[in-house]
Amino acid sequence: MSQTAGALVRFWWLVVVGIAVGVFAAVLVYSLESEAKHTATTRVFVSSPSAPYLRTQQSQAQAPRVRTIRSGTGGTRTVQQPPTASSEAPDTQTLVNAANLYPLLIESDRIKAIRESQAGTIPGTVKANALHSSTNPFGAFRPSTLPVDEVKATSGTAANAAELATATVTAFATWIKDQQRAARIPSAQRIIVTQLEEPELTTTGGPSLGLPLFVGALVFLGFCGLAVIADNARPVRDRDRERQSEAAPSTSASPHLDA
Repeated sequence: MSQTAGALVRFWWLVVVGIAVGVFAAVLVYSLESEAKHTATTRVFVSSPSAPYLRTQQSQAQAPRVRTIRSGTGGTRTVQQPPTASSEAPDTQTLVNAANLYPLLIESDRIKAIRESQAGTIPGTVKANALHSSTNPFGAFRPSTLPVDEVKATSGTAANAAELATATVTAFATWIKDQQRAARIPSAQRIIVTQLEEPELTTTGGPSLGLPLFVGALVFLGFCGLAVIADNARPVRDRDRERQSEAAPSTSASPHLDA
């Protein structure tokens, strides 16, 4: 131990260089680590003006029928019957089918263009899927059974991620309304998309201190090892001379009394 300490003292400049290079290596590793990714997740509800998920029965009006009646004189006459109405369970499957289709539209370049025209260019990526839908390893798609889409926006900052998610939903709602107006779809037959919640933020990745500190310490210890190796590589006579000077006994005479 004392020999190692002596080597570090004699080659102190290697120790100093090791500290400097170790700090540089730690900073370099820290800067090369992946940056943190922020993801904002929001959900979109697909519904209709009739609010089918708020009722158990829905009335369906039937057009009036015209009935032909034969008279006693051998002639016929037509009688118009009054319109009737029937009640049945509301149609929700149409909305579920639309929700399974909409993720492809939400990720499309058309929605991106509308979003950028409304909110400007926001850095990041957007992914969408129908809630609880999945694709197995063999590529078979399992559709969702709920009329809800999930929109995930990922960006370098939390603010951009949240803004990107909300702006994407707004752009998609705008596209839906424009297409419905262009097709002259009656208001009672239109599909409505509603953002259910504010974007929920999560953060993944990002640099840590563990690996940079480990690399910096490893580099420093490497230079300390070089100092020990350099000390052991010195000429033998120099090392023997230092050992003799350190182990030389004191030459001062001990006092004594004459008889």
